[in-house]
Amino acid sequence: MKNKLVLIFLILAAAILGGILGELTIGMYGLSWLSYGKTIGFNTISLDIIFMDLTFGLHFSLNVAQVILLMIALLIHKKVSSLIDV
Repeated sequence: MKNKLVLIFLILAAAILGGILGELTIGMYGLSWLSYGKTIGFNTISLDIIFMDLTFGLHFSLNVAQVILLMIALLIHKKVSSLIDV
């Protein structure tokens, strides 16, 4: 259970820090490639019932910095999980 929590924490931290790093490197000479990314997902879908209107949408945005940090997080998890009692 601890290993799963550590993995979730590392993935979330890598995604957030990668997003911040990607935003900071926009327009920087030599580092702007870290901010290159794509967004995938679907546009909003509305369900209109007489008494309720539900709207759903989902988009994921991923840049190069996030991919690099996610790979590092997975490598760190292997090292950290060997130190944690199962």
